[in-house]
Amino acid sequence: MPARSRVKRLLAGPRISLQYRVATALALFVAVVVSTVLIALFTINDHLKTELLNGIVSHEMSELAEDYPQEGEAAIPHSASLIGYVVGPDERDNLPPALQLLPPGIKGITVDVGERTYRVGTREIGDQQAYLAYDITAIEDREDLFKAIAITAALIVLALAVPLGSAIARISLKPINALAEHLGHLHPDQRAEPLADQFEHYEVGVIARAFDRFMGRLDEFVERERSFTADASHELRTPLAVIQGAVEVLQQEPRLADSGPLTRIDRASHQMAELIESLLFLARDEQAEPDGAAPLCRADQVVNEVLDAYRPMTAGKQIEIGVIDELEVAAPRIALVIAFGNLLRNALRHGGDEIRVTLADQRLIVADNGHGMNTEQMQHVFERGFRTGPGAGLGLGLYLVKRVADRYDWRIRLASRPEEGTQIELRLA
Repeated sequence: MPARSRVKRLLAGPRISLQYRVATALALFVAVVVSTVLIALFTINDHLKTELLNGIVSHEMSELAEDYPQEGEAAIPHSASLIGYVVGPDERDNLPPALQLLPPGIKGITVDVGERTYRVGTREIGDQQAYLAYDITAIEDREDLFKAIAITAALIVLALAVPLGSAIARISLKPINALAEHLGHLHPDQRAEPLADQFEHYEVGVIARAFDRFMGRLDEFVERERSFTADASHELRTPLAVIQGAVEVLQQEPRLADSGPLTRIDRASHQMAELIESLLFLARDEQAEPDGAAPLCRADQVVNEVLDAYRPMTAGKQIEIGVIDELEVAAPRIALVIAFGNLLRNALRHGGDEIRVTLADQRLIVADNGHGMNTEQMQHVFERGFRTGPGAGLGLGLYLVKRVADRYDWRIRLASRPEEGTQIELRLA
């Protein structure tokens, strides 16, 4: 599995802050540790208590078994904490009900008699059976008190784990939060200050130094791009303007006015000018006017102007203009010119002899009755350099439409079937 896929899988899920994750992890760690300690403590306590009580009962039972044959009833203990019974097979009814059904050979079992709790052991002495009951009521009460105190302390620790975990996470992640806050306030138009010096003594200093190197290269790239767009804007437009001017002069000659090569030169120069204008526009980041307001344009006026400009290219084509609603779009005029111009040019080049243009319900629709596209072609139609069918161009038309649509959050919907035509809908919301 590629490294990028593994990272995506690890980061998949709801977006939760790192501080919250660390605090939660600390709280869960404390909960697991406290729970484990309580379980181990209670288990060890029960084991030691059982061994101790069974040892006491076994010791007293051994002394009773040794002394009873010589001393008789005098050997049977009867005190506040230890009570003994020695009965024959037909005398068990005289025992407390809790002892009557106990078999011989028990080293220790806990039974309740009224409000008292006893640890009981049984043993055969001759043809009789001996019972010893050691009163452990006080021990059980102290054990219950101990467990209650331990559980209360654990709950207090767990309750404190959340705020303490949050405080520890906040203190521990303070350099990371500071770095994230600093990066969050960066602006593309402002050169970033070096971060390495500010985070030199923290582990995130490695990230800060790497980010400084990245931003340095990015600033150089942005500067080169700005220089290129500025130079291209001048160096490419100037010779095109000369070509177009020369073509206009030549077209004034009657014998050259209808010249096929001259017409192709004129059309190619205008297409090249539009392409350069489109690429330079997309290379610049002009999302707002100088005063900060979003640029606006009338979509219906742009559509009509582009249709008028492309009428010389509609030889043999029938353009049906449907509803053209008045619509103001939050985008510069050139953006809509690029989008609609490329949609219309694509339909004129690859569509059939009928093209339909509609602007209604904030949707700009260009449809044709051409050859259409299959499913595989539709998946790649907006990719740069994708070309198909007769008369394929550079593969930039629909790619530029997609670029403009992505910049201004316009939604594109493509519907096409082989031999039935293509419809592209641009939602200008």
